[in-house]
Amino acid sequence: MRRSGLAISVGAVLALALSACGNDAASDSGDDTIQVAFFSPVGANAVTAAQQEGMRALEKKLDAELTVFDAGFDQNKQLSQMQDAIATGIYEAFVVMPVNGAALVQPTKEAIEAGITVVADWNNIGPDIDSIDIQIDGLAAVVASKLSDQGRLVGEKIIEACENVDPCTAVYMPGNFKQASEAVRMDTLKSLIAEHDNIELKMSAEGGYSSETSLKAASDVIRALPDLDVFATPDDVMVGGIIQALEDADMLEKVKTVSVGASKTAVKQIRDGKLWATMVTMPASEGATSFETAVRAARGEDVENVDSRTLSPIGDWATVETLSTPEGEKFTGEW
Repeated sequence: MRRSGLAISVGAVLALALSACGNDAASDSGDDTIQVAFFSPVGANAVTAAQQEGMRALEKKLDAELTVFDAGFDQNKQLSQMQDAIATGIYEAFVVMPVNGAALVQPTKEAIEAGITVVADWNNIGPDIDSIDIQIDGLAAVVASKLSDQGRLVGEKIIEACENVDPCTAVYMPGNFKQASEAVRMDTLKSLIAEHDNIELKMSAEGGYSSETSLKAASDVIRALPDLDVFATPDDVMVGGIIQALEDADMLEKVKTVSVGASKTAVKQIRDGKLWATMVTMPASEGATSFETAVRAARGEDVENVDSRTLSPIGDWATVETLSTPEGEKFTGEW
């Protein structure tokens, strides 16, 4: 799979992390140290923690210092944090992981006008949330993957799981029906599966990105659909609840489970035969790539967009097959 010159491999991130010194990693740097603000949608989250770990690992190497802002999943708070950071005059670069990219257009323009380099991370900034192309003049780069690609990949995996099964009953459990990113994934997935007459796709109650909530919702699904064949969700935390519900109903061997994330737990579940497939995300590598891109751009170097799917050493999916390859045998997940 193609890799960008800015892509940081898992091994490189971990090796750099061993030599980093936490929050004080750049404290002994000279006057040329680049001050970078990372606007995280939430702090108490395994994915954003992995992103920060990837960034921290590069502070000394890049002579840059990271400050983290936690928006608590509040788009208005994130907007205010960006404006306040601009006003301080401290920061030369922003890495923004948007709560809502459409809501951050104005503060992003203000930052660029103030001479601050801005990189969009994980999701784009602009009116089209499914695009990973630059939508704001002056935005340095986007490091993300298309939401519709995620929906397509999950849809294709459901179709693969339903091959030679007719009829095939598949269930999709969203995290939140009202979330715009979820709507893009679901619309793409539904349109793809609609082309296959053997698949009957059902929507579960939302899992709320919680193993406890997803356990209850999945238990209700299993009672209503005892002939279930495939259970898919866009989140490894929620799939934990689904797996528990299937185990409780003694249906885990019969039902193929599909998830997104490739967390350490999910990778182990695949190796243990409990999870069929999880789409790979690389939050530590993505954070490192976004951080390096922002620092290099702030120093006047040419940078480019990075499709975060190219960061995976095993392709789009962690499965028994891909985890059995030489690269897969070393892969444990990044969060």
